[in-house]
Amino acid sequence: MSYHILLASKENFEICIKKGVYGAVKSSSDKLNAEVISCTLGIKQGDFIFFYVKNIGIYGLWRVTTPPFYDEEKIWQDKNQKYPFRFCFEPVIRKFTKPVALSDILDLRDKGKIWTFDFGSLTMKNQYTVTTDEGKEIIRLLLRNNPVFIPAEQIKNPYKPKEPKFIPLLLECDNQGRIKYEGFLNAWFMKSFSDNKLKDLIGDYKDFINYVPTSFNKVMDIFLTHVTPIDSVEILHKFTCIELKTDIVTEENLKQIIRYENWLIRKLADGDSEMVQSILVGFDFDERVLNYREKRKLIEEKSVRLIKYRVDRERNDILLEEV
Repeated sequence: MSYHILLASKENFEICIKKGVYGAVKSSSDKLNAEVISCTLGIKQGDFIFFYVKNIGIYGLWRVTTPPFYDEEKIWQDKNQKYPFRFCFEPVIRKFTKPVALSDILDLRDKGKIWTFDFGSLTMKNQYTVTTDEGKEIIRLLLRNNPVFIPAEQIKNPYKPKEPKFIPLLLECDNQGRIKYEGFLNAWFMKSFSDNKLKDLIGDYKDFINYVPTSFNKVMDIFLTHVTPIDSVEILHKFTCIELKTDIVTEENLKQIIRYENWLIRKLADGDSEMVQSILVGFDFDERVLNYREKRKLIEEKSVRLIKYRVDRERNDILLEEV
């Protein structure tokens, strides 16, 4: 299961928890929709969700009960927005009447216990996925703020979509086969991770998060944690950063993912460089990227994995091949 923080106004939040449904915005821009869809398709049944209500705090706790779906039936009062990228949820564990204050979240960020989202960029997006450890920290604060047990109240009349549709994953390409919008390449990966696919390529993974902010004003396309249970104990043993490019991957793209890699080694891996693997995905690779990769193997005894993608237009799917 994963943990997600959803952004909502106070008015929309009340409607969401009353009806047990959440919707992400739809834009007139296909590029922006691709990014919204990539976040929504990373949500699956059984995941936990919190709500961040601006100027109030973070509320919890609910569990996702449906796969994401597309639905334009009017729910919210916004005249210009139907929020059609949706999923349903129900309250779990207990009722937490007092939210977690923003100041508490900022304290956790200062201590390095929360790092995969920040409230500066949160206002530009509907939802953020956080790591399991971060989700547990937020639940801990909810329990601290609400020490008296109050049973969770079931939703009396939960929203049931009349004609839900699959959220469109548009792998539109140019005449050379390159995907038009990087967000849809990201969406394909997030849907694949949500469906527990790609383990033969990536290995076992637990958290999978896209658009992760870093300390140098760049967002990492995809971040994964690798956790293996040993005798009922979960062992965190690796991190993966993935950079996606719909076109030819350049030397500058390679340098960018190495910056992400070094940042993760310092921030999460306590200096253990073998604990972080980097993967570059692109339509093709510049010769200088291939040469740099080989030189790095010789000098540092560490590589960057290079993966080509190809679009299967008949199946609306993507094929991957390691270089």
